[in-house]
Amino acid sequence: MLIYSEKLTSRYPHLAAAFATIPQGEPHLRRLQDLNNTWQNMLLSGSTRHYTEVVITEDRPVLPAEDSFDIIYAGGGLNLLNAAIMSRRFGLRVLVFDRFTVGAVHREWNISRDELRELLEVGLLTPDELESVIQREYRDGLVRFHPQHIQVPAAELHLKGVLDVAVDAEKLTSLCIRKIQELQLSGLPNIILHSTTFVHCAVQPASGVTVDVIDASGQKHSFSARLLIDGMGSTSPIACQLNCGRPFSLVCPTVGTVARGYKRGNAPGAIDPEVGEVLVTTEDARNGRQLIWEAFPGTGDQVAIYLFHYAEAGTSVDLLELFDRFFEQLPSYKDTSTVEIIKPVYGFIPAGYNISLPWQKKPKVLAYDRVLSLGDAAAFQSPLTFCGFGSYVRNVRRITTLLALALETNCLRAGDLNLIRASESVPAVARAFSKFMIAKPEYAEAPWQVNETLNVFCRVLYDMGPRVTNAFFKDRISWRDYTRLVLKTPGYYPKIYRLAFSTLSLAEGIGWVTAWLQLGRQSAGYLLYRTAKPLSRSSPGSLVIETVSRAFPGMGLHIAVTGEAMKQVARGAGKQVARTGKRRGIAYWLAGLWPQG
Repeated sequence: MLIYSEKLTSRYPHLAAAFATIPQGEPHLRRLQDLNNTWQNMLLSGSTRHYTEVVITEDRPVLPAEDSFDIIYAGGGLNLLNAAIMSRRFGLRVLVFDRFTVGAVHREWNISRDELRELLEVGLLTPDELESVIQREYRDGLVRFHPQHIQVPAAELHLKGVLDVAVDAEKLTSLCIRKIQELQLSGLPNIILHSTTFVHCAVQPASGVTVDVIDASGQKHSFSARLLIDGMGSTSPIACQLNCGRPFSLVCPTVGTVARGYKRGNAPGAIDPEVGEVLVTTEDARNGRQLIWEAFPGTGDQVAIYLFHYAEAGTSVDLLELFDRFFEQLPSYKDTSTVEIIKPVYGFIPAGYNISLPWQKKPKVLAYDRVLSLGDAAAFQSPLTFCGFGSYVRNVRRITTLLALALETNCLRAGDLNLIRASESVPAVARAFSKFMIAKPEYAEAPWQVNETLNVFCRVLYDMGPRVTNAFFKDRISWRDYTRLVLKTPGYYPKIYRLAFSTLSLAEGIGWVTAWLQLGRQSAGYLLYRTAKPLSRSSPGSLVIETVSRAFPGMGLHIAVTGEAMKQVARGAGKQVARTGKRRGIAYWLAGLWPQG
């Protein structure tokens, strides 16, 4: 097939012209088209969504030791962090494969320094390695929404410590690959396989899982493991099968470029290298889509700029069309007169939450026996910033610790593995907010409505202060502060009630209340955890927990899941307290007891 066909050029002229000049433009365009087509075929089949049975239960012969692993990772992006930790920290033999290049990422990564330190605390990176993957740190993060036609005062946010560190994604994944490959476990090496495509897997619940793949030459191979991790991203066939063809509820189609040569400074159209533009709109919604920009300076004079919008997972979204809009409108956002494009960035970033309503059969599931979805395949990142890297890093210590325990105790049934997931309490309540960022057709809503709503939101957060704002953008907001935010909004914007009824369906409204109650339950659980922690750490308490865990491994895993969740909440709460300095008085003491998410 000719990539630069007449049809492509006529339908997407700006895209075709840009990719003709981008280094390795044709391979990127092939991957872009492949990703676009896969998304449409898998997730846009309407009420009769189809999916392929790629996970089956059947007996297979035992494979030789050199083809057997503790964990097999399908997908070589963020999975590499997990694989390197499981290998180096827990001494497990791993295989990582990807249908393209293991470690090749197609989006730059931004995070805060305190979150990035998780990779240091979990033993993946040394302090020197941590510093080596940091490209740039910003003094400010900008959130600004187009105010031209809105009926409320404009408001913008300046974030401190939110997405303010630009990470060299390729260097980080290269470090992980090196750490994986340099280990020899029981005389057998870990394995990295490029250009290797997942076909299906056969689960033997009592013994393991056999994974069938095809290499670049079309040759079939089989590998066995105790556990398969699905990290095949937003178009994962395993995630699609797990949830009956409906793995996600929201999606954020994202396109952009990494380029050099932008003019520097504070003038309109220039790039300030000390400022990350986190969420910026420059116009009202068009054709039922509110386009949002991001701009993150990187190493040297390189800058990553993205364009995206929020959509329901079942609606038509097209990366090719969005890329065409990107290249058409980029000059109105930044001065591109002297810009040289280094590479394109693109992807579908999904979101989906485990909030089950009384009439629903079951919540979102992540696991079969010996098969578990993580990362974008699980889709538990924040629906506000859609930052999969930040969510993955925030949860990596919790998930790797629980995976090691599940393997050690052989708790690898679907019910056990389904407990091992990213924290979802804050992302779940944020899902309702993200619905207000999805523009409606002009006959149903004014094109400036999204910008007006988001300016109100910025105003409320600004008045609540930087601690709450920081926590909200990092999935750490407490039930108390979230409730305050919800209750304050109508005072600024009485129209929010009518807007909420027109934006959220009855099921979505009940789902939001359910998520709010679950966040409250987590906060109450954290207070109980803080009270009971001294007892659990005492000799009698430790002995009881250890005895129960040995006698009933499944119960032990449940106890560990709760404990790791509370430890993660405590880490977030501690960082928020440290950031705001020393607190004094009974009010501050009580506030310190309440968790930040």
